[in-house]
Amino acid sequence: MERIEMCEILEPGEYFKVKEPSVTWEDIAGYAGVKERLEEMVSLPIKHPKSFEKAGMTPRSGILMWGPPKTGMNAFAEASAYSAGSSYISVNAGEIMKKEHEITHLYETGVNLAPCVVFIGEIDRLAPRREVESTLIGTPAEVAPASATRLLFSEIDGVANRHDVITIGATNRPDILDPALLRNGRLDRKVFVPAPDYDDRLDILKMALNNTPISKDVSFEKLAELTKYYGSGDLLSLSRAVTLLAIKEKGDKFDRVEARHFKQAVKKIPPSLTPETIKRYEEIYKEECKHRYMY
Repeated sequence: MERIEMCEILEPGEYFKVKEPSVTWEDIAGYAGVKERLEEMVSLPIKHPKSFEKAGMTPRSGILMWGPPKTGMNAFAEASAYSAGSSYISVNAGEIMKKEHEITHLYETGVNLAPCVVFIGEIDRLAPRREVESTLIGTPAEVAPASATRLLFSEIDGVANRHDVITIGATNRPDILDPALLRNGRLDRKVFVPAPDYDDRLDILKMALNNTPISKDVSFEKLAELTKYYGSGDLLSLSRAVTLLAIKEKGDKFDRVEARHFKQAVKKIPPSLTPETIKRYEEIYKEECKHRYMY
């Protein structure tokens, strides 16, 4: 009997999300500098194209957001689209790197929905330097074939002069990106999204627990100090964990979260970052500034 091979059949667009953006700048605590740069690079050109034309300024068609893990780059991209009043498409490179037709459909959809922000997470997997691809994820099979990388470049080039379809790529590995991705007309401006500093952590914790009853023995200032190596995603997980610990302990008698719950939660939710990781990203950032790649 002849064997019938089963294959996955999906409609175009099954691998990326098209949505009306709902995240605003006000929903993201801290990071004033990152918000300002994205507002200037994404929101203003889309909202005021005629003003840019009168001023003789050419808007950027592509931006690279880079930095350590757990810094919420997707949220920043969505908020910039919301601020611009544009459509928003998001995809993880791992979902489409072996499905080249999806790359074409991604940009066809972006053009049809223009103005549109196209966000590609882990873009290093779609456009790695070929000589380092084996160390990127673990095996060469886990990064895009060269043909997919070339197609990505072609699609970005195809919308470069439109100024109403802006690509935002995100990566934790800027050191292994194909330099061709960053050339003029592609993702030629960079926004560094660092680990949250003390003030950012303080703002994130306060916002995350804004509606949660907090005991007087809780000091947000001490918590911000204690969570030095936490990313913004870690802080949100910590805030949820501490509330669940208090509810689990008190049940129907839950009235507030206390300092001891935070001590328990910190042991349960360790930081994703280390001093060495943060130092490495800061060194890359300083080197980038020397070459004036950073906006």
